[in-house]
Amino acid sequence: MTALANARSSTRTRSSARKTAKAQKPSQSKTSPKRAKRTLPILATPAHAQPRQDTRKEVSCTVCALCCTYVAIEINPPNSVPRATELLWYLYHEGVSLYENDGEWMVQFETRCMNLLEDNRCGVYETRPHICREYSEKECEVNTEDDGQTFYEPATFMAYLAHRRPRLHAKVAAGFAPPAAPVGRAARNPLAFRRRLARVRALRA
Repeated sequence: MTALANARSSTRTRSSARKTAKAQKPSQSKTSPKRAKRTLPILATPAHAQPRQDTRKEVSCTVCALCCTYVAIEINPPNSVPRATELLWYLYHEGVSLYENDGEWMVQFETRCMNLLEDNRCGVYETRPHICREYSEKECEVNTEDDGQTFYEPATFMAYLAHRRPRLHAKVAAGFAPPAAPVGRAARNPLAFRRRLARVRALRA
């Protein structure tokens, strides 16, 4: 049984993970004492200090189609050595990256939908799956501010562990440290997704 089989079966887009991250946090036990939240006085924001509206133009699906070029599956967070090394294992493969937002983790596989036409239209639009019907270009990672982070290489993931979970990082580095560079065949196009994402985001300017 592969490590992927142990991942939760929820398959979603990255933007849907951002929307539901807080809703899926485990609730407090009924028996645990509740702490009173500290509140601060809310002051009226001066008119001149009001945040500016996002005036950038929206990128349409037929111009972008980025969401039709990857599959993202929710996975367990790296809260133990076995789980952290499982995430390293994902990053050892071509076209695979990790995405984290508010404690929610996803593994992303770069793979183009076989029904995506050359003009970025859907070839099975009338019978498309539910996940496609629920997707909105107004809330995708291109047309909204994405405050999550993506890991494309083992080194950046290890740096994250060193900063956020130093004790876990030390254990992983002691027995499972990734090589400084791949020792096998080099990846064919390791920057493909990053370049596509940057290109379509630039269209909003």
